[in-house]
Amino acid sequence: MSQSSDTAEKPLVLVADDDPDHCSLIQDFLEESGFRVVTAPDGKVALELYSKLQPDVVLLDVETPEGLDGFSVCDIIRARETVRESSIFIITESEDDESVERAYTLGATDFIVKPIALPVLAHRIRYALRTCRSLNDLRGLIRAVPDLIFIVNAEGEVEEGLSGPDATHTLQLKALTTASQVNFYPCENDDRARDCIKRALETGKPQVYEHSLEGLDIELETRFVARDKNSVLAIVRDITERKNSEEKIYNLAYYDELTELPNRQLFSQSLERTIQIAQRDDEKFAILFIDLDRFKRINDTLGHSIGDELLRQVARRLEQCTRSGDSVARLDPTDEDGGIKLARLGGDEFVIILYGIDSEDVVATIASRIISVLTPPFSCEGHQFVVTPSIGIALYPQDGQNGEQLLMNADSAMYRAKFSGRNNYKFYSETMRTKSLHRLDLENEIRKAIDDEQFELYYQPKVDAETWELVGAEALLRWFHPVRGEIGPADFIPVAEETGLIVPIGQWVLREACKQVKVWSTSPAGAVPVSVNISPHQFHADSLYEDVLGAASDADIDPRLLELEITESVLLQDLDNTLIALQRLKDAGVSLSVDDFGTGYSSLSYLKRFPIDTIKIDRSFVKDLDTDLDDAAICAAILAMSQQLGLNVVAEGVETEEQLAFLRRHGCNQIQGFLCSKPLSVENFSAMLVKIADAASDPRTEDQATA
Repeated sequence: MSQSSDTAEKPLVLVADDDPDHCSLIQDFLEESGFRVVTAPDGKVALELYSKLQPDVVLLDVETPEGLDGFSVCDIIRARETVRESSIFIITESEDDESVERAYTLGATDFIVKPIALPVLAHRIRYALRTCRSLNDLRGLIRAVPDLIFIVNAEGEVEEGLSGPDATHTLQLKALTTASQVNFYPCENDDRARDCIKRALETGKPQVYEHSLEGLDIELETRFVARDKNSVLAIVRDITERKNSEEKIYNLAYYDELTELPNRQLFSQSLERTIQIAQRDDEKFAILFIDLDRFKRINDTLGHSIGDELLRQVARRLEQCTRSGDSVARLDPTDEDGGIKLARLGGDEFVIILYGIDSEDVVATIASRIISVLTPPFSCEGHQFVVTPSIGIALYPQDGQNGEQLLMNADSAMYRAKFSGRNNYKFYSETMRTKSLHRLDLENEIRKAIDDEQFELYYQPKVDAETWELVGAEALLRWFHPVRGEIGPADFIPVAEETGLIVPIGQWVLREACKQVKVWSTSPAGAVPVSVNISPHQFHADSLYEDVLGAASDADIDPRLLELEITESVLLQDLDNTLIALQRLKDAGVSLSVDDFGTGYSSLSYLKRFPIDTIKIDRSFVKDLDTDLDDAAICAAILAMSQQLGLNVVAEGVETEEQLAFLRRHGCNQIQGFLCSKPLSVENFSAMLVKIADAASDPRTEDQATA
């Protein structure tokens, strides 16, 4: 077996010669030199043996019978070769220039003149085999590379195509190439390609040129590598898939998937370029920061799918305000479509650049147009609703020298527009910046106040309107800052609401109020029911039920001693879930009160749906009871309807005897206000309870047992 294997590894030589003696002589010598040899008497047999055996070397005598001389056989063999190439020697008695030229033109490896120097022949064959193996390896490598490879001269003309049909198939260019020969060079008559060739020849460094095939969805990369002083290798690669992937990655990185608008990152980059252009051209531009009013309620009540569809429709309408011809966002006079005009920063926030503005009036006109464009109702999955924008405007250069400042100041102006009633626009001012900084400082101070326990609870008594007996108290939050002193609730509660800090604050209030109820329950005066205000954020938190019952349980008090005060607006958000939450609390024994009644939807009819115990008439209606007939009529109506519904009514802000007399006359149940007591610290409220207890135990002062 090893001998057969050794034989198979010997190179195979095909000798085609019509002289049997000469053929036998060559065969004997080559076999003695370590080759396997087969012979053919003519060209026809030689071709048959070649097709069958695929020899490594072919020796062809030029003068063979049957009409196929050595030149013709060489030409046919070269045409049939696909994967590998054999070494072909032309044997002739003549060595004239014409014969030599013809042999090499037809693809002969070498040229041998009779009489043959046999000792040299074996060496020439071995040398040719080494060279041929190297060339075959190189050709295999070229075929394996999914590229087209050309030899191109300094003028950009193709001298030779090195790739085979496999590469053209990989490049999806079969329609542009023949089956047997590469004849397509994608950079013909291309001035930019010729420039790359020139640089490659001058510098010796590879040059890369990316281009598209006209009329085809194919992206190519042609790499020019200097081959010698006068030619380059042009390596053409199909980069269509890579380009498509790069485009997808770019879109994911720089475009909002929902609206297909540029995102914050791409907009920020474009904004910095806009600033550079504005500095160069001494131009002004404006940034319009657009936020949709009360967008969250749409997501909360109708679902995110409708909210997403709404954002897509808003984006399309805003695009109407940023098209060419609108004098919007033209970054360069020579590039009408340059730069980012409209982007979605995230959530329901959009931003628009207006470039080359002449005055604030122009900006105001376009801001008004944006409001008008968004005014018509939107229709999403059978729902129709109106969405209004709040727009903040910052101008370059007066409102900021960089993108971060401009966006921050436009954002501040947008918040001012919201606080001014929404559905409008506001320009940024330095005063606004001061307020924003103050708000940021206050937010940080609130966080510190929570950690450092700077908050305290004060308690305002509630008394029976007829008997003037103490029936409960409302827990009121107070903040005593170690440096700034007392900070009023009106100053910090809105910031706490906006930042979400109201939730941990509210949880602290619940725990502290329950602890105090426990302390008072052991006093001689007995337990005092306490009401606690619950913010909308806290009410909609998933942990509300656990927070309330946990605070009561930890303090070891009866939940019936705890009352939660919520606003009207909370009741009408997500009605079904709100009803479930209220009923759970009611079933646990917690009392429920509607705070500031009359300032919201002002309707008693919806109260029938909820397990409400008490309503509190807002102080704004009580203040002018004795002078304003409208307020008096409203209070009388609320009291009358409450009696019909069996609801307890507390009047807030009672300060005069005249107000008290009116409320008693119309059946008000309880009073809260300065007429009976201002909010008291824990110490003062406890002292008041002691007085009440003492008065109750002394019959002589029974008529003084009041708050």
